[in-house]
Parts: sequence; C-alpha cells; structure tokens
Amino acid sequence: MPVRKTLIFHIGDPKTGSSSIQRTLFDGSWSSTERSLAYPERLTQIPLAKSLYDGVPARQSRQHFSVTADWLSRQHAEVAVLSAEHFAFVPPHMLHNAVQEYLPDYAEHVQVVAYVRPHLSRLLSTYAQRVKTRGLQQDFETFCRISVREQRFFYTPRFLAWRETFGKSFTLRPFIREQLHRQNVVADFLQQALGGSAFAIEEEGQVNDSPSLDQLACLQLVQKVLRNAGMHQRLRHALCSTLAQKLSRSAPAAGGRLKIPARIVPFLQNSYRQDAQDLDAAFFTGQPFSQALDQAADGAVSMPQTIAAGERFNPQQMKTLRRTARELTTVAQQFSGDWLKHLRDSKRRKQSGAMPLSLPVQQIHRLLDKISSTLAS
Repeated sequence: MPVRKTLIFHIGDPKTGSSSIQRTLFDGSWSSTERSLAYPERLTQIPLAKSLYDGVPARQSRQHFSVTADWLSRQHAEVAVLSAEHFAFVPPHMLHNAVQEYLPDYAEHVQVVAYVRPHLSRLLSTYAQRVKTRGLQQDFETFCRISVREQRFFYTPRFLAWRETFGKSFTLRPFIREQLHRQNVVADFLQQALGGSAFAIEEEGQVNDSPSLDQLACLQLVQKVLRNAGMHQRLRHALCSTLAQKLSRSAPAAGGRLKIPARIVPFLQNSYRQDAQDLDAAFFTGQPFSQALDQAADGAVSMPQTIAAGERFNPQQMKTLRRTARELTTVAQQFSGDWLKHLRDSKRRKQSGAMPLSLPVQQIHRLLDKISSTLAS
C-alpha cells in the first residue's frame, strides 16, 4: 500500500511563474525541517497532462499514469507535486476521473493549485510569449481586439468548473505580487504545498522577466526568417525560447517594456469588467481583479510603441540579424535532432549539472549568442 500523502497537481495558469516553481522544485533549491516534498526527475509533467486531452487514446493515459503511480509508490515524502501548465487545458472531470481510476490510493488526498494573472497583464505577457515562440506578427492592439472577440482570457467559468469538480481541494491564488507570500510566487506555492510549514529558498528571484521592445523586435524578426525558410514550428519554438533566455541574460533591455496603449484601455476595461467582478466574488477577498482593471490606465502609454525591427535597429544590425538567422536556419535544420535532444536532456538535469555539448549544438549556441550580442552593438 503506498504511503498516504498529499498529491498536488499544479496546473498553471500560463504566465503565472510556473517555470520558477518547477525549476525550484526540480533543482531542490529549497529546504524545510518540518515537512518533506517529492518532485519527479522531470522538469514538467507535460506528457502526463497531454495524455488527458480530448481525442487522445485511453492507452496513453494508462501508460503515463502507470509510470506516475509507480513513482509515487516509491516516494516517502509527505507531499508530492506534479506540475504542468498543460493541465489547465484539461477538462477538470478528466483529471478527476484519471485519479480515481489510475491513482485510487491518492483520490482522497488530491489538491489542485492554480494561479491566475490580472486580465491586462495576461494580455501583455501572452503577446510577448507568442511573439517569442510562435513568431506572431500582429501588433499588440490587434492582438487585444482579437482576443476579446474570440473570448480569450475570460477566467471565471473555467475556474468554477475546477472548483465544481474538486470542491475544497481546488485552490486559486491571485498572481498579484502584493498578495503572494513574500511577494514571490515560488514562496507562495511552497506555503500552499507545505501547509504553512517553515521553509527556505536558496534564491527567490523570478524568472521569465518580460522582454524589452528591442528584444521582442529581434525575436519577431528571427522567427520570420526561420518561418520563411520553411522551418517547422517546434524547432522554431525551441530555438527562439533559448534565444529569449540569452537575450534576457546578456542584451541590455533597450527601448523599455511593452505597455497597454492608453487608447484601448477603456475598451479592455469594459470587455473584462464582468469577468473580473465575477472572479473576485467567487474566489477572493476584496476585489483584486476589479482593482487591477481600474488601475490599468496608470501604466498605459499614450505614445505608440513598435516592435518592427526596421524601426528599432540600424541597417548594420538588420543585416547582421538577418544573415545570422539564415545561418542558424541552415545549421539547425541540418542538426535538428541534436538540438532537440540537447534541450530534452537539459530539462532532465539539475541546473548545476554540467553537460558536454556536441559540435552542432555548440555551433547553434554560438549563432544564438551572436544574435543576442548584435542588440548591444
């Protein structure tokens, strides 16, 4: 009989610091003398979450949950955590049924923890993410108007469905710095997971800082070159995610950050007002999401912002960026298997673990470094 432990599914939401939580738990860069927590030898549980998507054969769920059950049976910690933002896109009853069927010994000890980001902040962060990983070419205002028209980022019905399924075992936390434990999402999650027991974190810095306008322009340009060369979206995503990390570490954040255009603030406030009020009433003390909407104008900009590379970079920078992106295309497509394997292996290693790099992987890193350094030239 497995040890009776609390099993926590951390389901995101996207753009709420999940990478920080996952990296801290995976690396074990925290400690507690009062309570123990187990985390798998994998950075995220994306395959497990995706096995519950509509249309996926049941045998995939059985396989992934069987592996999970075996891992759980070998753990002796009081708490176990399975984390992936992709759980947010699973119908809640599918996860509930999977636990009942495949993890019955834990069915009465399951908790689901989610974080939710204020509407306009979520629009900004998602736009930046899609420029980075998908090469989105729309301007920000167009993205916002399409998002409203297509009913994106309306939270309340989805989170009510999670609570209806899991009852008091579902916890929704506001991804608002002032309301987080220690004003830090990693500390806040550990506070939830450890039931208030004392703990320490080696580093409480956040990851995934928002890119600057110049960084977004660079990512959008590189994505366009790669896509025009016929590169598969998965490989483009993998390359530009790494490039974004390099830019955040080495290139100066020139050009400021993307902000909401003042002219569309009233439109967005009117569009998301009811959802903010409903979310506040259903889940939170006070009105944090309504207040976030009310305060949106404070950070808005009246002057137009652009991430068009031609307007942000000089001719020499443009020439270097395009030429290097074309070189990257040639090398990455030739050695795509090496690069994708390198990224998979990286996610299976602790951050401190050294890993020898093959020559093609080294060459790809050098080209990405050259793109990053071009912004500082």
